[in-house]
Parts: sequence; structure tokens; C-alpha cells
Amino acid sequence: MENEFEFGSIVEKACEALYNKKAEDIKILEIRKYLPQIADFFVLATANSAEHMNALRRHLEEELANEKITLHHVEGTRSGARWVLLDYNEVIIHIMLREAREFYRLEELWNDVPRWSYHETFERED
Repeated sequence: MENEFEFGSIVEKACEALYNKKAEDIKILEIRKYLPQIADFFVLATANSAEHMNALRRHLEEELANEKITLHHVEGTRSGARWVLLDYNEVIIHIMLREAREFYRLEELWNDVPRWSYHETFERED
């Protein structure tokens, strides 16, 4: 099923940037009805190594900054981190190593929210 939903530029630009740098299993979860004080969307992506995770973070920060999209906060930049969180206010982006993603299983935690996958285009999953 093709997407007819409008995400806004942050989600679209983030997914495109992640995809172009070979992030895997990109998912978008719409959480605004459950946590409107936190964010509208979570974007989840898997990196295949710590170096890849950091490269994805740097690329994403640069691409969104070029679009004048302001990063509010970042977590997980220390050495040995398995998960990087980039907070763009209405969109929170989680870049995780595979083992961290399998351990925390955010998709299962948020199983009842609308969700999409991204592979060059958005596809509704629920």
C-alpha cells in the first residue's frame, strides 16, 4: 500500500538521508496521539557497526542542518554507545546497532501506533 500521508520535511529528509547512507530497516512510528508532549514521530534505523552509526548521525545532522532544520538535543555520542538519539522536537530519530534494536524492540513497545517503512518511498504497515 502506497503512502498518502504527509509527514513533513523532517521525516522525509531524515529517511532519505538515512537510506542514502545504507541505514537498514527504516521505520516511522506516529506517536503524537500517545505522547504529544514528546514528539509526533519516531524514526528508527539500524546501523551495521558503531562506525556506520556515527557516520549516519553525522550525515543526518549535516543534511538536516542544510535544510535549516534545528537539532534540539543528541544522546549516545560517547564511545561504545549502541544507540544514538537525535531530537528534532516533533521528530525523534533513533539510530541503533542491530543488537540494541533487537534488545529494546521499540516496534513491539509501540505496536498499536500507525507505522510505515521506508525503502525510497513510504509504505504503510498497519
